[in-house]
Amino acid sequence: MKHNSLHIKPFYRFLICLLAAGAGMSLYAQEEIRKEIVVVKPYQPSLSDAFKINVQPQISDSIPIHPSFDYSIHPKKFETRFQVRPINAARMVGTPLTKLYKSYLKLGFGNYLAPLAELNINSLRDKTRQWGIAVHHYSINGKLKLDNGNKVNPGYFENSVDLYGKKIFKKTYLSGKIGGGYDGENFYGYHPSFTDTALNKEEFRQNWIKLDGRIRMGSMHKDSLHLNWTGTLDYLYTRDHYDDFEHALLFRAEGNERFRSGITYGLNLGGEYYYTSPSLDSSNNVIVKLNPWFGKTTSEFTYRLGIGLDFDVHGSRTSPHFYPEAMLQINMVKGILIPYFGVDGRLQVNNFRTLSEENPYVTPGLSLENTTHKIRGYAGLKGSFTKNISYELDASYSLVDHMPFYINDTNTLLGNTFLVAYDNLERIRLRGEIQVRPSEKLRALFTVTWDRYRMEALEQPWHMPGLVISAEGEYNLHNKILLDAELSYTGKRYAAPTSLDTGMITLQGFADLSLGIEYRYTKLLSGFIRLNNLLGSRIYTWNQYPDMGFNLLFGFTYAL
Repeated sequence: MKHNSLHIKPFYRFLICLLAAGAGMSLYAQEEIRKEIVVVKPYQPSLSDAFKINVQPQISDSIPIHPSFDYSIHPKKFETRFQVRPINAARMVGTPLTKLYKSYLKLGFGNYLAPLAELNINSLRDKTRQWGIAVHHYSINGKLKLDNGNKVNPGYFENSVDLYGKKIFKKTYLSGKIGGGYDGENFYGYHPSFTDTALNKEEFRQNWIKLDGRIRMGSMHKDSLHLNWTGTLDYLYTRDHYDDFEHALLFRAEGNERFRSGITYGLNLGGEYYYTSPSLDSSNNVIVKLNPWFGKTTSEFTYRLGIGLDFDVHGSRTSPHFYPEAMLQINMVKGILIPYFGVDGRLQVNNFRTLSEENPYVTPGLSLENTTHKIRGYAGLKGSFTKNISYELDASYSLVDHMPFYINDTNTLLGNTFLVAYDNLERIRLRGEIQVRPSEKLRALFTVTWDRYRMEALEQPWHMPGLVISAEGEYNLHNKILLDAELSYTGKRYAAPTSLDTGMITLQGFADLSLGIEYRYTKLLSGFIRLNNLLGSRIYTWNQYPDMGFNLLFGFTYAL
């Protein structure tokens, strides 16, 4: 036992010394370390990219296998108890039709003692027939002031009655009209140098009795691949206060047909016969017109070619006239830019009825001649800036023979009637038009016309303006208040001097403003006010004949 204890003691002593030395070193280390540890960011573990093996496993077999199988389908009807219920066919419903009224009455009155009366009675919608009657009266019973201060009665009145009807067949229609009128005026426009003249005498009176009749028949086809035709026969009778009269018989026939190639052929025929009293002309006038043509319209262009052959037979004299007809229109930018140009001509008949309506102060018993528009060349541009603004610009050059112009009759003391002076001329015309329609309730139209004449014998184109500008508009406020306005300017004109004048007469330009207001109280009853010449301009349509100054007309309308 001693031997074992002696052997272990040295081992313990060695272990104790080792521990003591380690403890001393530990104590020494704790005293010497005095440092701060700063962690910049937390530890972020990461993995390196893995490399995949892109080799697809394949089976290598020396014996190919081709699957082979067979199948069949045995259809069998599946019985059901469902019953199909029929559906009614859809029906197209059109736009509801507005209600029509059988009659329309308009009564009004204005200053210058001017009554107005209109009555229209017509049939309602019918697929086979239409008919109607229209009665009209308007007169001016007040006095107008002349340049010398005298007040005169213009004696203006117009009366008319018209009966019309139309019968519609399966493929044609037949219409007719018969009517009459009684119009009149005084020759009130005497020279201002006369200061005391009474114009209420019978010799200063002029009136016209007019009787008209018309028969028209035409085709009614649903497509244009049929022959479309129209025939019209008119009878016109005119007699004035001095027993000058005229019978006129007019016939017109038009026919055209479009083929599948798109080309349309047409033929226009016309005949006119004028029988006048010996006081107007002892020779009767016959006009024969022939106009064959053809043309075509596509989405890109439109053209028309033809000729006009007119024969003017006046007594024993026959004057043939040839008029070319050519027109080309190109749709360069659809609906936006459409240029066009062409050439044409026509024969203008100056009969007793047309000239008395153009100038009612013509000297009674005046012999008349026809006008020849020998040729007119024109070019223009039309289209639209936007869907609400459209425009048209055109220019033309014309050669005209025997154009009528009016000059005061110097054979009478007062010079209050007009003679007709004929002359050959060249005319250049520029015209522009812009229409604005931002909505269905608002519309505006602006036009400008500029004319330049080159006369052969006359000094000036008497009473013809060189510039006319107009602007008109309409506005519908909730279908309750209707407004319309028109402003126009007519440039200066010239009149031939009379024996009492020292030189050519200048008729100054004038502006004319009109305004209309209609208030619809109900669908049947409405009231209106019409204001004319709001600017109070001194307007002379004809030399020595002043028109009315500011005037108004008010009244009401009633429908049944």
